[in-house]
Parts: sequence; structure tokens; C-alpha cells
Amino acid sequence: MGKYIDLIIGLFAILYVLIINSLFGKITFNEFFLFIGVILIIFHFSKDKLKKLGYKNKYFKIIFNIGRSLILIGSVVFVIIESVIIIFPKNNDSYSNYVIILGAGVKGETPSLTLAQRLEKAIEYVNKQNSELKIIVSGGQGKGEDISEAEAMKRYLIKNGIKAEIIKEDKSRDTRENLTFSKEILENIENKNINDIDVKIITSDFHAFRSNLIAKSLDYEKSSFFTNRTLPLLMPVMYSREFFAIGKYFLIEILQKV
Repeated sequence: MGKYIDLIIGLFAILYVLIINSLFGKITFNEFFLFIGVILIIFHFSKDKLKKLGYKNKYFKIIFNIGRSLILIGSVVFVIIESVIIIFPKNNDSYSNYVIILGAGVKGETPSLTLAQRLEKAIEYVNKQNSELKIIVSGGQGKGEDISEAEAMKRYLIKNGIKAEIIKEDKSRDTRENLTFSKEILENIENKNINDIDVKIITSDFHAFRSNLIAKSLDYEKSSFFTNRTLPLLMPVMYSREFFAIGKYFLIEILQKV
């Protein structure tokens, strides 16, 4: 069984991509699993030749061992980061004066599956509070989107009976801009710094940890999270993608300080 583990994992990775594509359409980053699957299958059928080459060429053997060590280190880092993402507090339903819903793509004029899940969680939160609060829907208009994410979110909330005041932030293109432009709106409304404003941030479970890193860097000291739960079948692709997004975040932070 151990001899075929790489082949089995490779086939499952490709099958996973085919299943989620058939059920949900194209999901960003699913190409990663397709790539891993193909690489593992190629490795399975060529590993005997690689071993023989390693016996004959000491330099190849050194490179092979370095590559194996890097994969091991990367796997450990992956497990640590994913554990942090999973255990980060993300179900705080205490009352906040303001709610920020982070954008996540629109198909034409329709919220993507991820965005629709965030909106449903926002509706759950607002209905639970049963009090006056203000909602900021944050997201600009990107490629393939007929309207801004903010406009699509506002329409969705109104259609589902939300009576709270909804404020559109429709310039942002990513999470940092979501929170930066929403911060400007909040500080203008309240006429005080963001670190004194109580904010509830609604996003996806896998996205909460990185969103918190960005929020804290922007002085959101009184922010907390209330997130939707990602569909189990989509967890592998969403959580894997977030691992690389967090790596990119830390890389940018390091480069900015150099």
C-alpha cells in the first residue's frame, strides 16, 4: 500500500478538482490540486528511475535530499498555519455598533457562493441583535462583475428584509482596501479614531485570521469576528489558498520593513 500512496493521493487530488468543478463551477486555486495530482502521478511512475539516477550522480542525490527536506519543512509550516487559522476566535456574536461585510466576488450581478454565505451570516447576526446598527458593505467592481460587490451585497440584504442602514464602500479591490476604506467611513461618521469604534467584521471562517492581522495593523482595536462556516467539500481548496495568502501577507510586511 505504501508503494502506491503517492499515486492514490494524486488520483484523489484530480478527482477532487473534477467534483468541485462539476458542483460549484470553477473555484479559484483548484488548479493547485490539479497540479499536485499530476506531479504525484508523474513521480510515482518515475521514482525508480530517479533513485537509480541518485545512486549514479551524487549531485542529483544532494538536490533530491534538499528538495525532500524542503517539502518536510513546508509541510510542518503548513500544519502550524492551518491550525492557527482553525483555532482563531471567529464566532463572537456580541453586539457591535457597526458591521463590516468583506467582499468576495460577484458573478455578473449575483454574489458568489462565498459572498452569499457571508451575507447569510450577516443577516443572522443583524436579526439576532434586533437593534439599530449600521452595516458597511465593502467591495469594488472587478473583472467580470457588472456591478460593484458593495451594490450586490446591498441588494441582497434589502431583498432578504434587512432594515438597518447600509453604507456602500465600493472602491476596494482586496481585504486591506476593504478595511482601509471602511475605516475612513467609520472615522468620518463617528468623528473619532478607529481604535475607539466597536466593529463586527463578517467574513468566511478561513479568512478571519488574515483579516484580523490586517485589521490590527490598521488600528481596529475593538474589532471582533462573526464568520460563516465553509462547506466541508470546499474546505481543502479554501484553506489551502489561505495558507499562501498569509505567506504573501507576511512577505509583503517583511519587504516593507526592509
